[in-house]
Amino acid sequence: MRRLFIAILAGAMAVAIAVAVSAGNAPKKESAVVEFNSTVKLMDVLLRGRYLIVHDEARMAKGEACTYVYRGTAEKTDNLVTSFHCTHMDRVKTDNIRISFANYGGKPYETPEIVEIQFAGSDDGHRVPGK
Repeated sequence: MRRLFIAILAGAMAVAIAVAVSAGNAPKKESAVVEFNSTVKLMDVLLRGRYLIVHDEARMAKGEACTYVYRGTAEKTDNLVTSFHCTHMDRVKTDNIRISFANYGGKPYETPEIVEIQFAGSDDGHRVPGK
């Protein structure tokens, strides 16, 4: 009887450990609200004002668009401005959201274009396709 109890306890602990490990490896969904005070370009869209940017690793793993940009602060289908499948880039962890722009050589008449997004607390960069 004692051996059966120990076997059941060991099995339960193995299941608990497996669940804890798989939960730690669950796909992340990162988001941030960003305010663009001047016009910027993201792919074929011009942005100005407040936007919610969301990256969903579960969708990325399926090969779907994984980065979504919504007008305003809510993740509503009606507010979707654009979406794309990003390219993962390894970066140094950042404390704040970091948005990288293409270098236009400082020409004042060109609209800055977003080439990569990195969320606060992450070491993953999300490169815009074709950049």
